[in-house]
Amino acid sequence: MSKMYIGKIPNSVLKRIVLSQLGVSDPDVLAGPGIGEDAAVIRHDSGKLAFKSDPITGSVEEVGVLAVYVNANDIASRGALPRWFLGCILLPPGSNEFDLEIICKQIDSAAKELGIAVVGGHTEVTDGTTRPIVVGSMIGVTKNSRFITTGGSSPGDAVYMTKSAGIEGTVILSSDPRIAETFGDDFVKRCKSLLPKVNVVNECMLLADQEAVTSIHDVTEGGILGCAWEIAEASSSGILIDLSSVRVLDETRALCAELDLDPFRLMGSGSVLFTVRAGGEALVEKALSDAGIPHSRIGIIRGMGEGRQFRDLDGRLFSLPPPGSDELWRARAKG
Repeated sequence: MSKMYIGKIPNSVLKRIVLSQLGVSDPDVLAGPGIGEDAAVIRHDSGKLAFKSDPITGSVEEVGVLAVYVNANDIASRGALPRWFLGCILLPPGSNEFDLEIICKQIDSAAKELGIAVVGGHTEVTDGTTRPIVVGSMIGVTKNSRFITTGGSSPGDAVYMTKSAGIEGTVILSSDPRIAETFGDDFVKRCKSLLPKVNVVNECMLLADQEAVTSIHDVTEGGILGCAWEIAEASSSGILIDLSSVRVLDETRALCAELDLDPFRLMGSGSVLFTVRAGGEALVEKALSDAGIPHSRIGIIRGMGEGRQFRDLDGRLFSLPPPGSDELWRARAKG
């Protein structure tokens, strides 16, 4: 048995242990669990529901907001509108009512922003954690008969991203005392001001309406490169990513340089990777531009035999491996 490290379970272990033990087969499960797949899609009466559960374990100051945003993002990446949220709030010993109130206010505010009802959950003080954790669950409704998967792309599809790399990681890591000491409070405030950008619901809803969009995947742990590998894995294809085309904010570059982190492997909620069928690029780009959503073309889907690679900022080609432990956890270990 190999040792597992902080962060997502390795994909090989996920396949062998988790994805091999899924209860009964149900024909109403239209999209179930799989590598890189963001949410389940269930047939219900005349419509389809999307379901997602995701914990926030790396943030303390923004844990309530992120619990809503991150789960809503995964629902929206299916082309479904997030509607109902449940939050399991776990607090460490020594917590007080004020700590709980801050988290609940954050959840309430983020839910109201996105038009989501908080319909249940659980709250508990436990010696099983040393910092607040919120395990969120979100339910959404598909807009029409179509839903999007991570594995819908084909060789020849263009790979795009919205916004920029490492947004969520930048927000969280700006709380590191080393950042304020080096760059000052104004820099930290600029990083914290990126929090609303973690929400990708609007861009996912727009992309879901574009017939040429073949897949959407929310960037989370593992960053842009981890997300790219998961898109290729989910579609059993190869991929080529050009990092010189990936947008990185100045704040993210500075923070990563200070902490010796790779911005392309940093927790990246706030951006989605999506693929577009050849010939449909112009219409999709126009829709995003008209909506004021920053985007960039960063690669192409290839045949499996062509492999999974990325080109670094110096133009060198490297193999693209499965995502490992996120840079956020490496920063925490060094801190």
